[in-house]
Amino acid sequence: MLVVGGTYRERCHRPSSLEIFGSGLRAAAALRVLDPEVELITAIDPVLKEEAAAAASGRGLRVAWLDRDEPVGFDYFTPLSSPTIDGREAELGDAVRAEARVALVYGMIERGPRQIRTETLVLDPQQPRELSDLNLEGFHFGRLAIVVNASEVQALGGSKDVVSNAQSVLQKSRADVVVVKRAAQGALVVTAEGVESIGAYVSERVWPIGSGDVFAAGFAWGWGEAGMDPVTAARVGSLSASWWCGSQQLPIPRSIGRLETDRTELPPRPVQVYLAGPFFTLGEQWLVELSWEALKELGAEVFSPLHDVGPGGPPVAAVDLDGLNRSQSMLAILDGADPGTWFEIGWARKAGLPVVGYCNPQAREDLKMAEGTDVEVQLDLSTAIYRAIWAGMRVA
Repeated sequence: MLVVGGTYRERCHRPSSLEIFGSGLRAAAALRVLDPEVELITAIDPVLKEEAAAAASGRGLRVAWLDRDEPVGFDYFTPLSSPTIDGREAELGDAVRAEARVALVYGMIERGPRQIRTETLVLDPQQPRELSDLNLEGFHFGRLAIVVNASEVQALGGSKDVVSNAQSVLQKSRADVVVVKRAAQGALVVTAEGVESIGAYVSERVWPIGSGDVFAAGFAWGWGEAGMDPVTAARVGSLSASWWCGSQQLPIPRSIGRLETDRTELPPRPVQVYLAGPFFTLGEQWLVELSWEALKELGAEVFSPLHDVGPGGPPVAAVDLDGLNRSQSMLAILDGADPGTWFEIGWARKAGLPVVGYCNPQAREDLKMAEGTDVEVQLDLSTAIYRAIWAGMRVA
């Protein structure tokens, strides 16, 4: 299989991580066992060339390198934060030209023409810039799958309904299938025959950076190389993403291609998460805002005292508790030992609601009561947010 996509430096500050990946290199690395003949076409600049070549060689990858005129990198404050992207004006030194039976093509930051001939094309646009329409110029294919995330399909479809948007993309692009990646809620598979949802595979830990790349790689292998139907291939994609999120290791094991796993596929369903946490200081409010945005981006409804009630006197307690009673799970920010947050946790546990708490590692000694009442305590924010959604889906 041919993979066409970016190779970039990816930095995350909390938790600290510095990797040479990008969608193209990550996908090729993911498929190294499932398809030992996988080939990668990607771009590199003089600054990153030596490191990138070593990263690809260390993974046993066959790579055709194109020149680009400046470095490109992604900088995340947390894995859930929108990245700062360096090199947005980068250009390729030559066109992307390739021919293959199956091609997985990602949108790239670098500008440049492409001429790709393939029997089976899987296109993940990646929204490197403003996405208003799919650009299929330069592609020559027999059948087509579009793999997008929820925000991309909304930009392409124009409505707030994900199914309508996906059906619109299917019709406009004349694709055989549109797959919408929905992160914590799995994926949506849309064909001319109908719509089917598949669940996410639950992992103990969640590293979301690059999970969509690995999903597309697993799907492309299943649909393009293994001859699976789109729904089964999407399950391979979902399980592949779960493997990456939980281990941060590649390649994908061969067992995933056979859908052999002890991980649970959690059927997607609506869930409301109660977001508990102090918001008295700028830092506290920033953390609540980040968590609120991430929960909504991942498809959950959120009841947040900060956003839905606001500060106030004793009368706000009844409104907060009403929101808590209508929720299926709680995400609790445990830093600061805020009395109001601990009261909400106790109320939720007495009511039987699952609670996932996040705190910095140094606060662990303060958590004996939480852990003793089956509050799931996570020291990683991304993991806490995903698992709070999954906990609510189990009881919704």
